[in-house]
Amino acid sequence: MRIGLDYRPALVNREGIGRYTRELVRALVELEFGPNLGLFAYTLGPGRIPRAELGLDARAELVRLRFPSRWMPGLLRLLGKGVDDLVGGANVYHHTQYRRLAVREAVEVATIHDCIYLLDAGYDNPDSAATMAAEARELVKHARRVLVPTEFVGAEVVMKLGVWPNKIAVTGLGCDHVARRLAPGGYGPAPERYVLTVTRVDARKNHLRMLAAFERLVADGLPHRWIVCGPAGYGSADFERALDRSPARERVLWKRAVGEDELVRLYAQAEVFLFTSLHEGFGLPPLEAMACGTPVITSCITSMPEVVGDAAWLVEPTDVDQTYDALRRLVDERDLALDLTQRGQRRAREFTWRETARKTLLAYSAALEPEDGPKLRRSL
Repeated sequence: MRIGLDYRPALVNREGIGRYTRELVRALVELEFGPNLGLFAYTLGPGRIPRAELGLDARAELVRLRFPSRWMPGLLRLLGKGVDDLVGGANVYHHTQYRRLAVREAVEVATIHDCIYLLDAGYDNPDSAATMAAEARELVKHARRVLVPTEFVGAEVVMKLGVWPNKIAVTGLGCDHVARRLAPGGYGPAPERYVLTVTRVDARKNHLRMLAAFERLVADGLPHRWIVCGPAGYGSADFERALDRSPARERVLWKRAVGEDELVRLYAQAEVFLFTSLHEGFGLPPLEAMACGTPVITSCITSMPEVVGDAAWLVEPTDVDQTYDALRRLVDERDLALDLTQRGQRRAREFTWRETARKTLLAYSAALEPEDGPKLRRSL
């Protein structure tokens, strides 16, 4: 079985889709599947991730040409080819991002990370959301298998994109990439006490309410800082304005860009990890924090309970009182924090990229099976 895979996000994206693509391929290589991979990576810009960080086996074929991605559909039409031809042919072609490229012969598999762009909640730029929705619908129309990170997203894909349930494969994500960067001897105590949040700053991530809860912590006289790591996204101006007016503004540090090693250190030395997002398809940062030994407060909605289980303190994300109470207790009650730390470390060990790769290989095999079985009749 030869697999073609869109590797472009791995080269240029340091957030979720890039992490997913890099670590999935790294794990496939570790499973000695590298010789069966053809990685498509036509991009005009230079890669932002050093080759050593990609973890590619020399046998995994990286098909790279400095060529504008936006020209690819036209080029394929002009040549009468599919993207599977450009990787030397494949039995299965895996689309890791939503903008589909034409495939000529291979069976198609697609990853859908979430359905946030289909919500009318003001989380995305309306034009961008409409474009992503159209791309996702086109993508799943051609896919023999749709890979999703959680059962929650699987249900969304069925209900919102009309995919048959028997085409869904829940493959999960891993967090063991963090363990590779942890300092062997640990980091020792931080020079100051702080609460940490790692995520893009946008309307969906709920920073305004997290700020309100942190302000109450400061008003109580606690010495903590709040370190926010993540770039600005859609709606970030609201957070910036609130931060400028905040009585706790001198205690908030927003780091828009953080290196991998520094991020792991920040995870490991934080007193509490705070992540009360309003909607997630998976939510990797809480697991990363758990892997680094930090107790987590996160949301009780969407995918988060499925991901963190009983290893985090779950709060209703629109309830600032709940978030504040959880923060206050975890910074005050060390036994409670230690219990969550230990449960979190056990939980994080359950999520490995090797397991993601194993489930993905099973999905590839299932995609190659003939589609001659009965389909469920949808009643909605």
